[in-house]
Amino acid sequence: MGSSMSSNITQQAGNLTDKPTIDRVGNREFVRARLAQSWQYDTQGKTVTHRQFLPLVFFGRSVQAARHFEKGDNIHVTGQLIRREMPRKGDDPDGGKSPSTVWEIHVTDAHRISGLTSDEEPPIHQNEMRRAQSPYQPPAYIQESIHDWPL
Repeated sequence: MGSSMSSNITQQAGNLTDKPTIDRVGNREFVRARLAQSWQYDTQGKTVTHRQFLPLVFFGRSVQAARHFEKGDNIHVTGQLIRREMPRKGDDPDGGKSPSTVWEIHVTDAHRISGLTSDEEPPIHQNEMRRAQSPYQPPAYIQESIHDWPL
């Protein structure tokens, strides 16, 4: 029962926290970066801002796109969510014996949605939620279409 389709596929968008770094291992080249995402939601009459940072590793043809990315760029990536076990440092209470779990996205396809210049605010991207003005009005992220996203 062979299938080339993978069920572990994720798509993410956000802003790069730093300029990506290029590394080589043997004859393979890969790029590392971190993707920042934030959104707001209302809970009990208060607006809460949630932020997360996702480690990215670009492989294959996605390396070519990642080479041109800059800090602050709004990007969209497709890849696989990968879990790796890393040895802990020696100062841990268990003597560094138990591994630490690291999650990262191995990027297979990437593109820039928009760049960030020094006089711009970070662009709004498709996973940013904004508070609706009325409880009967759908949130802004539902009202937006793909044509409203910055290019």
